[in-house]
Amino acid sequence: MKILDATCGARGMWYIKKHPLVTYMDKREGVFINKKEYNKFKNTRKTKINPDVVSEWKDAPFPDEHFDCVIFDPPFHIEKRGTKEAGIHYRYGRLYKDNWKQVMGEGIQVLFKKLKKNGLFIFKWCENNNTVPIEDVLKLFPYKPAFGTKTGQANNQHWIVFIKYRFDKRLI
Repeated sequence: MKILDATCGARGMWYIKKHPLVTYMDKREGVFINKKEYNKFKNTRKTKINPDVVSEWKDAPFPDEHFDCVIFDPPFHIEKRGTKEAGIHYRYGRLYKDNWKQVMGEGIQVLFKKLKKNGLFIFKWCENNNTVPIEDVLKLFPYKPAFGTKTGQANNQHWIVFIKYRFDKRLI
């Protein structure tokens, strides 16, 4: 089995940080420090990002139909350009209001191409004051969700699973 974590960041969701079946990809590499929070919380605000592959998701350098599973946990903060960096941006990145839909749409299309037929696509999205509703994001996907759930303290994190499969048109 081959798994792609297309936005691995600091691998925060992984219990096994160097899983042998996973290729970890991120557009960033290095240690990112939120200096304002670093002074307040000491070492807790350092984010180390060390992917196997440095690439944006829209440029994923893999052959089509290469992975059995793709995990996509993109930045969910969507802001105007020029907005001051916040601690969450150092850890997770951000998208911009003027092109979030284009960037996400291109990335989703590319990542689905890298997924094998009958493969699983796991998507995580968090809704809060600086995001768009999950309904708007789901319009960018080429398939309807198979199943999912909400988690988090505010019940605002969506975990959604898609199956790359040709369904009977009556099901979609």
